Amino acid sequence: MKSRKIAAMLTTLFLLSSTSVANAATINYTVKAGDSLWSISQFYKTTTSKIASINNLDTSIYIYPGQALKVDDNRSYNYTVAAGDTLWKLSLKFNTTVDSIMKANNLTVSTIYIGQGLYIPSFDNSSSQVKTTNYKTAAGDNLWTIAEKFNTSMEAIEKSNMLASNILMPGQILTVPVNSTQIVKPQGITMIRKKTNDNYGDLYDWTNGRRIFTVGQQAKLIDLENPELWFNIKYYGGSNHADIVPLHYTDTNRMKLLFNNWSWNNKRPMILKFTQGGTQYQLAVSLTGMPHGTTDIYDNGVNGHFDMYFYNSTSHVSNETSSAHQKSVLTANGQ
Repeated sequence: MKSRKIAAMLTTLFLLSSTSVANAATINYTVKAGDSLWSISQFYKTTTSKIASINNLDTSIYIYPGQALKVDDNRSYNYTVAAGDTLWKLSLKFNTTVDSIMKANNLTVSTIYIGQGLYIPSFDNSSSQVKTTNYKTAAGDNLWTIAEKFNTSMEAIEKSNMLASNILMPGQILTVPVNSTQIVKPQGITMIRKKTNDNYGDLYDWTNGRRIFTVGQQAKLIDLENPELWFNIKYYGGSNHADIVPLHYTDTNRMKLLFNNWSWNNKRPMILKFTQGGTQYQLAVSLTGMPHGTTDIYDNGVNGHFDMYFYNSTSHVSNETSSAHQKSVLTANGQ
């Protein structure tokens, strides 16, 4: 009888311990600005030599943003929910999926609370089986038509691309799960050049910048030369460049202090700062100090919107790049 009890206890201990260790899996990792082989190895609980071996690299070689690497993921996490956490944010933070976290913790609803203990699986094997496509939107497209086209859901497209609203602009690139409603990570977003220091912004071209800063997203615009002159804005629309509007009277008044008078000749290097998908971004942009056209905020003390350019943004009328804006954006990057 005693031996049976001991055996039962050992079996229980084995089962408990096995649930706290995730199976190692080789994942596809896209290098981000600031990454090194060492920092990646620390995050995924592997070694630089192992990463180098898998990818046929020398451990001293330079890695660059956008580079694709294969990495052995040996992580497992016992996580305590903090203020502001959601399953979606945790899935991005720990490179897993909402569905995987829910299954690992026997959750029937996606609501979580502060202080709740969660087991975070390191890798969801089913995610590697989901086919994705990068779809370039056309005039007339909306989330419903795209979801129908690729047999997915509006929610999967919206959350996979971290959209701030359901408004789409022509030419916008979306990563879409095909024949699946599983939330996936956006594919192929690349940076041109990392900022020189924290006074500047990272350099993205318009194609990639608009995938991070999406319609409806709010942000802070900081003047490069006078950092104390900043104001809050929203991406209102625009497919050639970002049409932005100041949020409040105070923001418009700060813009007036910056530009002195409204003019198409006023173009200034600016830093665009915002948080998207739990990540804080600081991007190099250029702003024209001339309100015009339409708006969707009518109590901010200005009629119309302002043009904000990323690198290689073009004008609405001629669809050409502006050398003045190009130079201004590069200045905001520290060049």
